[in-house]
Amino acid sequence: MTSFGMPTLMMVSHGNSGNGGDPAAALADAVRDHWAGPVRHGYMRSTPSVPDQLAKLKRDHEADDLIVFPLFFSEGYLVFEELPRNLRDAGLDRAVILPPAINLPGFTAMVARHVQAALLRRGWDGSETSVFLVPHGLKTLTEPLPETVRFAKELGSACAGSEICIGNIEGDPSLRDWRTVGSRKHALIVPMLAGGGMHACTDLPEMIAAQPGETIEILAPIGEWAELPDLILAEAARFVRHRPDRSKGLHRPIAKSRVESGAGLI
Repeated sequence: MTSFGMPTLMMVSHGNSGNGGDPAAALADAVRDHWAGPVRHGYMRSTPSVPDQLAKLKRDHEADDLIVFPLFFSEGYLVFEELPRNLRDAGLDRAVILPPAINLPGFTAMVARHVQAALLRRGWDGSETSVFLVPHGLKTLTEPLPETVRFAKELGSACAGSEICIGNIEGDPSLRDWRTVGSRKHALIVPMLAGGGMHACTDLPEMIAAQPGETIEILAPIGEWAELPDLILAEAARFVRHRPDRSKGLHRPIAKSRVESGAGLI
């Protein structure tokens, strides 16, 4: 247990591209004032690396009780194989890994609210709108990942009338084909990305290549949405509450809602 009497909460993302692409650090900053213990971050493919950060946590005596949140929108190798291996190699087998973002309770409802708010803001009818889910994807993909298909079905039920489509940054179906994938008058783009790095700022607009007269709205990357920290805090707090051996040490609120503390929703 840390000197704070609460677990360390660690945000993990794929990489840090600079120029606005520092998603794990940004998320840690958004969560820090609302978690009653240390909040740290690391990256699977850039610096600070997850193994280096885990070693630092151990040196700083912040690793005895650790909860890790993977800021990912798929259930792939990095989340379910490499990250657990990093923890085992660091001798942190007891660490809790929260579900990746796409599997957090409340995730579908959050995205549905953003979609509905965008339709209302633009005065678009759902029956005239194609909603494009845009995950990173993989170059080897020939069809959408199963978890993206599942999420698309859930979102379709929550946004009745809208056409839910999938267009990957890498692999097929590709976002470049959005005009033939979607069949509606308007296009609402939902970037299932961790932050505002190269994919969000450069690749995505280039792939869309908007033409005069086309009605398109691109939302901010989901990893930057104001409500996401609350979903993470709630799930992390749930794990703490359900550990009987930790309950005696919880003399302070586990996590204060960002809504209660003044962080607004759309």
